[in-house]
Amino acid sequence: MLTLAHPWLLLLLPLPLLVWWLAPPHREPRRALVVPFLDRIARHSGQTPGEGAVIMRGAWWRGAALLIAWCCVVLAMARPQVIEQAVTKQIPVRDLLLAVDLSGSMDTADFKNASGKTVNRLTAVKEVLDSFLAKRKGDRVGLILFGSAPFVQAPFTEDLKVCRKLLHEAQVGMAGPQTAFGDALGLAINTFERSEMKSRVLIALTDGNDTASQVPPPKAAEIARDQGIVIHTVAVGDPKAAGEQALDEATLRTVAATTGGSYAHAGDLAQLEAIYTKLDALETHQAETVSHRPRRDVFWWPLVLALVVSAAQQAWGLEQKAAKKAKVLEERGMGFASFALFCFFPGVAPAWTFHFIRPWWLLALLPLGLLFWLLHRRQDAALVWKNIVAPHLLPFLLSGQNERSRFSPLLLLGIGWLTAVVAISGPTWRHEPAPFADDTAALAIVVKVTPSMMTEDVQPGRLARGVQKIHDLLAWRRGAKTALIAYAGTEHLVMPATTDEGIINTFAQSLDPKIMPEDGDSAAAALRMADRALADAGGGSIFWITDSIAPEQATALATWRKTSSTTVRLLPALAPGGELDALLKAARAADVDVVNLSADDSDVTALARASKFAPATASGARSDRWQESGYWLTPLLAGLMLPFFRKGWMTSTGAKR
Repeated sequence: MLTLAHPWLLLLLPLPLLVWWLAPPHREPRRALVVPFLDRIARHSGQTPGEGAVIMRGAWWRGAALLIAWCCVVLAMARPQVIEQAVTKQIPVRDLLLAVDLSGSMDTADFKNASGKTVNRLTAVKEVLDSFLAKRKGDRVGLILFGSAPFVQAPFTEDLKVCRKLLHEAQVGMAGPQTAFGDALGLAINTFERSEMKSRVLIALTDGNDTASQVPPPKAAEIARDQGIVIHTVAVGDPKAAGEQALDEATLRTVAATTGGSYAHAGDLAQLEAIYTKLDALETHQAETVSHRPRRDVFWWPLVLALVVSAAQQAWGLEQKAAKKAKVLEERGMGFASFALFCFFPGVAPAWTFHFIRPWWLLALLPLGLLFWLLHRRQDAALVWKNIVAPHLLPFLLSGQNERSRFSPLLLLGIGWLTAVVAISGPTWRHEPAPFADDTAALAIVVKVTPSMMTEDVQPGRLARGVQKIHDLLAWRRGAKTALIAYAGTEHLVMPATTDEGIINTFAQSLDPKIMPEDGDSAAAALRMADRALADAGGGSIFWITDSIAPEQATALATWRKTSSTTVRLLPALAPGGELDALLKAARAADVDVVNLSADDSDVTALARASKFAPATASGARSDRWQESGYWLTPLLAGLMLPFFRKGWMTSTGAKR
């Protein structure tokens, strides 16, 4: 469907009438042929010669062509647009947080899975939660794991596949052997403070009683209630157990009742599945559906018609003036042949920043340039007499001089043609923003976490300095998606892409070689993992912090680079010297951009600005459509046309006699 973005600009259509009525006539002295028998000509013609300017009138078809071109330009200024099919997206209106107990008792094997095999409690919980999460397409979901202490495994995210993967990687005892249920509730409350959703739900699963919390669970439940958080509690322990393994059902019931939630106990896998089926029905999907109908600019359509009408009118007038000159006719025919060719010449918009969306239209400058030259050649008053008057007499029979104004009709015509061709060609230098995405591209931060990164040749240490740079970079990119990957001998997705910079900061500060399973260098595998994280986030670039690249990684990096076009910016986390030279050499072989480590924030500033506009993949955050910038030339084109409505401009043949 066609529409006009600025229909009120159609009110400019009558503007040429004001120019015709109010603007003074165009006067242009020109050279003329002196004849000694002027009186005889006047006597036989019955006319009396006079002095001054004569305002010539053009043929009716000249005026019609000018009016058609004017209407087309004004229509282009009104910005015709094609409204395309609507694009819809569901926006979550609820945050759902899962808190899972990883204490030692979750290793008790008293559940049977779907195949009848006996598994421990955590394995059974993972299977049920995985199925539960697969159905949560209308929510943002977060994951908290707790034992002796709680930690956020995944911040609120719409990427449920990543959330399920992080849950799958959870292991018994990784948060300590005890059960800090109250502290887990407190961490959940803090996590919800970063949420802007009105609906907030926590599902907490545990198999023991609280043995390590600083905040009593009932007190944490009261705080959660005051902040509008609903807590559902699920118990999987043995109610008959004693000691630290005892299941405190009374506390779990109290927590749920205080916040308006529900309590359930699962003694086997079937009961656990039934509980989550009930919760799935209770906490139904909530999402707002928003739609967007993209608009495609087609202002250049009427500009094409205006250009064709203008060029055809001038070429036709040239033909009428030079009908007896075969050579001129041949030149004009060649011009029209070229004009016809450029209309069908195919082209593809290049990938660099500034370019033309429809570059093939620039070929129109060739026939238009030829036509302009022929029109300029016709302006010579002596040209028409060269084949009539002897060349040695002609200079003595011509009087006066051509005195053109600074902005003659022909000059403005040429500028107008050039402006129209450039506007039609579609100059552009930036993408249209995607309707449902942030303008800032995602960033995957890859950090090497090995004993060598603890060296203090840069203060307060290589890894510590890198973490400081991460903190500063996150402050620059506040609100943009960022993922964190750590690697040594193995690579690990510490945090999938999230807009919660506080979570990334917390995990970055916790990086330490002691928590890495193996020492070594798996740089290529870490970069591949970063690529996958960026693909899930809609595309972006990689920020790589390391102090060395192992020689055996050269082949793996070259193989990765063959399949990846992701921009990688490397920050060398070490002091100048031999190690730095070796790292830079290896970095060049891996085709990465190096940003030198600085004492101030100049390195971070450069990284932030570069990463903001990193290209995105086809699946995500940036639109593949380029913005039409040629539209802003249409007011200039209209201004160039208005003088042609002055008396004497359509023919430019006013003469002083």
